[in-house]
Amino acid sequence: MTTPRDMLHKHTNAIIKKLIACALAGDLTAFRLCVERILPRPKSDNIIDFELPDGRIDSGDNMLAITNNITKAVATLEKTIDEAKKFNEFLKHQC
Repeated sequence: MTTPRDMLHKHTNAIIKKLIACALAGDLTAFRLCVERILPRPKSDNIIDFELPDGRIDSGDNMLAITNNITKAVATLEKTIDEAKKFNEFLKHQC
């Protein structure tokens, strides 16, 4: 059985080209769809607002400063422990 997805698949390139042409011609809906594919909105539960020090994030001094700032933010109730855990998980992948 052929699904709608299968039927569309063979026309993917043509559809994308048409969408881009419509966006470039001023179709705001097509423009929004293109932009959302290029710059998807982050999920709100994945956003942690945190100021980083200048320089490389993976330098030893910056990692120590970041860790101290996270600890301070949790201690002053600016950030939750869960936010700190998520941020630390992010940092682990930066080294």
